[in-house]
Amino acid sequence: MRVLSISSQVVWGPVGNAAAVPALQAMGHEVLGLPTVMLSNHPGHGTPAGIRTGAEDMERMLAALEALGALEGLDALLTGYFASAEQVEAVAQLMERIEVPFVLVDPVMGDHGRLYVPADVSEAIASRLVPRATCLAPNGFELARLSGQDVTGEASAIAAARALGLPEVLATSIPAGEGRLATLLITPDQVHRILTPVLSDVPHGTGDFLSGLYLAGRLLYPPPQALASAMKTLTRAIALSAGTPVLNVALALHTA
Repeated sequence: MRVLSISSQVVWGPVGNAAAVPALQAMGHEVLGLPTVMLSNHPGHGTPAGIRTGAEDMERMLAALEALGALEGLDALLTGYFASAEQVEAVAQLMERIEVPFVLVDPVMGDHGRLYVPADVSEAIASRLVPRATCLAPNGFELARLSGQDVTGEASAIAAARALGLPEVLATSIPAGEGRLATLLITPDQVHRILTPVLSDVPHGTGDFLSGLYLAGRLLYPPPQALASAMKTLTRAIALSAGTPVLNVALALHTA
């Protein structure tokens, strides 16, 4: 299946498309990766060097892909990190022009109680992309911000997710008590949960990797099976990356 994935791209330390695209390709999907920024590394590893894709450049690239017919028969769209509200608008306008059967929006905004994108980017994602999502993949902070409800545990996360009125919400890093976190797949009438221990020093990129893994599986399987497969691979990646600064995506995808 063909997927358009729009997010950040880094040279070292898989995050954004550098994490999501391999996950999709490993399950046989054709991926068109469009970077919102191109950086040497995630800022968490030190000040990066790189460039931002201008919104007008993004519009031109998307228009060129349309003219080539590359977006015909697109099966899914994945969105992640955006550097500007104008980039978000360019993608929203694309979604108004073409039909995409499955849209996964990873609303990259912030974590641990604070935004790490400008407020206008957060607002643009909320108003222009979230309502179009087939599946939304927020962490607990992002879910609370988007729903306007406190998210303190599983019950409140489920209520907040359902308040958004979307077909699927894949909520991550939800406190589950006793040193555990819940990953919840929430639909209007079902909840599927996987519990994992709280770990320290987990490398950056786990959310991006999970979004790619879940979408890769979701295009082939029902939601519960896609979640179980994605979490199995993510857990393996985290274990393989213990004691290292970056997520070992390649080894996780190619070992059982």
